[in-house]
Amino acid sequence: MDEFITSLLKKRKTRQLLIAEYEKWVNNVRRMHSKKLKHLITTNNFGYRQNFQNVIDLELNSRISIANLEVDKVHTGKFLLCQVISKCIKMNSLYTLVEDPEGDVERIALYNWVEQSFIPVKDRKKVLSINDASKFLPIGTKLAIKNPYYQIFSSFDSIISSDGPTLYIDFDTIIRSDNPNDIIIIDQDNELLNNIKWFKNLKLEEKKVNVVNKESADDKKVLSADDFRQSGNKYFVSNDFSAAVDEYSSGIKLEPHNVTLLANRAEAYLRLNQFNKALNDVVIALKHEPDHLKAAFRKGKALCGLKRYQEAIITLRDLDLRMQISTDDSIASIKKSTEILLKNAEMWDSESRHGIYDYTKIINEFCEKIEINQGNDDWICGTGPRLAHADFLIDDIEIHPAKKRGRSWVAKRDIPEGTLLMVSKAFEIVYGNEVPLSYKSIDFTSKTSNTATHSELATRIAQKLLAEPDLCQEVYELYAGPDMEILSEDLSCSVDVRRIEKIIKYNYFEALEQQWNDIWSAKENSRLTKDRGAGLWILPSYFSHSCVDVNAERLIIGDMMFIRSCRPISSGSELTFNYCSPMGSYEERSYALRLFGINNCSCRLCNLDRSESKKTKLRQASILETYVNSLEPRMKLSSNFNPSLIKELIKLINELKELRREHPDLEFQSFELKSDLVAAYVRTGNIKRSLPILKEIYNFAKTTQLSQFTSDTAYKIASHYAILGQMKEAKEWWDVALKELAEHISGKFNEGGTEWRNKALQLAEKLSPKIVSDAKNKRFL
Repeated sequence: MDEFITSLLKKRKTRQLLIAEYEKWVNNVRRMHSKKLKHLITTNNFGYRQNFQNVIDLELNSRISIANLEVDKVHTGKFLLCQVISKCIKMNSLYTLVEDPEGDVERIALYNWVEQSFIPVKDRKKVLSINDASKFLPIGTKLAIKNPYYQIFSSFDSIISSDGPTLYIDFDTIIRSDNPNDIIIIDQDNELLNNIKWFKNLKLEEKKVNVVNKESADDKKVLSADDFRQSGNKYFVSNDFSAAVDEYSSGIKLEPHNVTLLANRAEAYLRLNQFNKALNDVVIALKHEPDHLKAAFRKGKALCGLKRYQEAIITLRDLDLRMQISTDDSIASIKKSTEILLKNAEMWDSESRHGIYDYTKIINEFCEKIEINQGNDDWICGTGPRLAHADFLIDDIEIHPAKKRGRSWVAKRDIPEGTLLMVSKAFEIVYGNEVPLSYKSIDFTSKTSNTATHSELATRIAQKLLAEPDLCQEVYELYAGPDMEILSEDLSCSVDVRRIEKIIKYNYFEALEQQWNDIWSAKENSRLTKDRGAGLWILPSYFSHSCVDVNAERLIIGDMMFIRSCRPISSGSELTFNYCSPMGSYEERSYALRLFGINNCSCRLCNLDRSESKKTKLRQASILETYVNSLEPRMKLSSNFNPSLIKELIKLINELKELRREHPDLEFQSFELKSDLVAAYVRTGNIKRSLPILKEIYNFAKTTQLSQFTSDTAYKIASHYAILGQMKEAKEWWDVALKELAEHISGKFNEGGTEWRNKALQLAEKLSPKIVSDAKNKRFL
């Protein structure tokens, strides 16, 4: 067992201390001003319904006590019997304190627990008071928590104090559940309690709130299906789609074939991206009313959401034809919407089947959606840079068992350089400015604390799987580490939070990879630059890693990942790209790769690093230490630059080259030094001497697939030729820079004529407007 866990268990807090700490925390929350709480507590704009049952089938021999809970483990097949002994706090989850029959006490965090329709509309965007939050689980409520997950959690004092959030981070244990179906409120008369003797009997509050019955004690009105329709419509208009689903569902229970309710619920499901449920509703609605226009339109939307584009096109064309011959002016709005959706469905069908994308349109869409409001971190476009485009997968690759772990993509036949292999939309993505709470959890394998976006990503994926269990299988097939057992068939559709967290650990990608400096320059001091977020892409997760000699490159634009071959790939070859940069030292790369579960990379670079003699390694370290501590600070002095530094720098570069004379394509250590050498020549006015170094940098970056440097270096070469008055060479290198920038997105251009240049320029003007403007001023164009 991990030493950290062992030490934590040895000092597990007493019942009295836990109660005292929790009550202190509750009092701190009471004293805090709403402004201090605002960025810490999730507003009540989403949630899942509670699962209240008076009769349950739980065997006492499956009961587990708090004392027997094991840290960092989901106790599958067990249940914890407990009762609430303190007030609740609603943050990103519902927190409270529980006690088991033996008298042991622990904190619990229930995610996805708050029922939307139980919160008044006017309070949806507010922070719930402690009294309001406690209505969900009054003191004395007895719970059966199935499959309890006992984990390490940021301590309550770390999350919040009376002076606001603290910088001090400590860790405590907590019982966590993400699945409301695993939490059962037990009626006091339930026979399960007959043979249970509690350490302490609590009196229920005299006026216990029955959250199952939303009606007050004085309101005994029997609601009709139309009452539920009207109530659902109010929630829908307020963007409370989960609550709207609740109300429509209640009405449908009364009138199962009510087409209006079915069509309305389908639209609410669409807004929640629950496309299968939406499709089921409209199919039933159309069975009873085939001419229902809204139901037919929503069927087209649901089919598009399910990526069944050709079926969607048939549905929408039929609907469009019916409305074209109609003279009813009242259908003008749905007619226009159908035309737009049909056009998009045809675009998505072309993208998904042929891999044909309008990259200029995609970049325009991305640039518009990534804009944030001045003064805060809210997206101007409510969804942020989530793009409306389809997935694509080339037929020339397939998934095979990998040599060392999991599975990997393999080429079925020879693939040329620049081929689009895959376009994948994120299964779920969280950006740094979207995290409602700085909730952190600890990973014992890597001894690291997960970021807020990683934790939020796990929660959102759990919510998604709760709503659509059919999605569990494709997520659970991803690598979850060597210690994660294979799920049994009966659990393959259940929400396993620990597995989700492990899958994210080994398979996540940064949500915003820094591709273009101009796009990021407007976001300095933004939360986006501090935490670029995290996303889970299913199919790209099966690409293997190699530090060098990769044969594929990825590009993330919004929530879309584009993957192309960056060199010819022979049949039977494993497809690889970088999980970390080859520019770092062996130690830095090894640490980064261990976070992805890779303990021993076998690429050429890592093999060379391991095989070099101790003497060589010490000499490399000495040279780099001299550069960092002595030479680099003097090189960056703003005045009194000493040209003699150039000789010292050249000497260090040559020594590093000599140490890897037999492997020049793996000599990454001098890359930064060469860039400084170019800057030094420019400062002394010796532009001509800088050109060979720049070309050496470009060729090395091109050979080693460092595409983030190729376009910028080619542009510098063009600029230096322009300064020397050699405009022919300047324009040639400008074309190189333009291709390097645009082909990374669009693939290889046909070089005949000027058409390629116009297309590339359109992309460049969006991605690097300053470079294009500068090129025009220097008359490259």
